[in-house]
Amino acid sequence: MKFRGMKCFYYFKRKSRSKGKISAPEEHSWVDTVTKFSSCSAASPRSIPELYEAKGHCLRVFSFSELKQATHGFNSLLKIGEGGFGCVYKGAIKPVDGKGEPAVVAIKKLSKNGLQGHKQWVAEVQFLGVVEHPNLVKLVGYCAVNGEREIHRLLVYEFMQNKSLEDHLFGQAFPTLSWETRLRIMLGAAEGLAYLHEGLEVQVPV
Repeated sequence: MKFRGMKCFYYFKRKSRSKGKISAPEEHSWVDTVTKFSSCSAASPRSIPELYEAKGHCLRVFSFSELKQATHGFNSLLKIGEGGFGCVYKGAIKPVDGKGEPAVVAIKKLSKNGLQGHKQWVAEVQFLGVVEHPNLVKLVGYCAVNGEREIHRLLVYEFMQNKSLEDHLFGQAFPTLSWETRLRIMLGAAEGLAYLHEGLEVQVPV
């Protein structure tokens, strides 16, 4: 499954949004890196880091223990995806206030030896932290741990309960999509691309 915002134009995307967001604590030293790291050209009116500084701090900051508990210790039975970056697990997180039902999420755990390094991880946090469109997967929050023994980088996304478009097009577990449904999917993908090109203050190459 693909979870990067620029590649996830899911017709089957769940529309509900997670509530109870909290700001990133300023005392985390790595947050300065998120704010300062730039992946945009100097010609942009406002860079992705600048946009993130303006509105990206609504992301929820998770502790590693929270996400470990949410995935039952990153149980292999809850693994829903794997790639060069690491693994993605299905998990359930409690609301910020501890009240109400847990929310089902997808948790991407960066592999220590993965293809995605720290800078790429920071860029993903910055970018998805400012993207807001119903046809793009929403980033709920993140976890960054810089310990003497272990370093952890994780991203928490809203969970795609109906699987990915790839599953519906090529998988054997779902019925064949009608041409009307395929057209609606293409229109949804086009809307997502148009947003990335024109809806953001910076132009995103896709």
